[in-house]
Amino acid sequence: MTPKLLSVIGRSGSGKTQLITQIIPYFVSKNLKIGSIKHTHHQAQFDKKGKDSWKHKTAGSAQVLLMTDDQLAIYADIQEKKTLREIADYWFQGFDMVISEGFKKESGLKIEVCRQATQKTPLFTDPEFKVNMIVSDYQIQSTIPVFDINAISQICSWIETNLFL
Repeated sequence: MTPKLLSVIGRSGSGKTQLITQIIPYFVSKNLKIGSIKHTHHQAQFDKKGKDSWKHKTAGSAQVLLMTDDQLAIYADIQEKKTLREIADYWFQGFDMVISEGFKKESGLKIEVCRQATQKTPLFTDPEFKVNMIVSDYQIQSTIPVFDINAISQICSWIETNLFL
């Protein structure tokens, strides 16, 4: 099964993570298997220096899988940038939906979170980003559907209609 893709995009500090953590329980309550992907432009430290998995990686292993009784994490080198669809199809087989944070230039259903406090130009004003819905804490005039940032049930209903029906 190919998972449905939803990207939550927006400027730094707009509340993307907060929205995602409010959307996930809605879809989980509908017995859907939900995965998430967080994209960052920053260098991330996936492991702790001196730990065995870190030693494996620094010794030259291209991929290290760290596993406990109920969790696993994979640290892997990537040779080329992958699309959101490629990542979802490979790592999230059998999932109903993958919600990504970021991936603003990828295709698929996109929600932009806009907060007045960021004082930055919203992404939806640039047609390159192809935003499908705006979630905001202030009044926005647009031909794109706009929802109040606190209207989680309406936001989720819109997603459900536009992603699953």
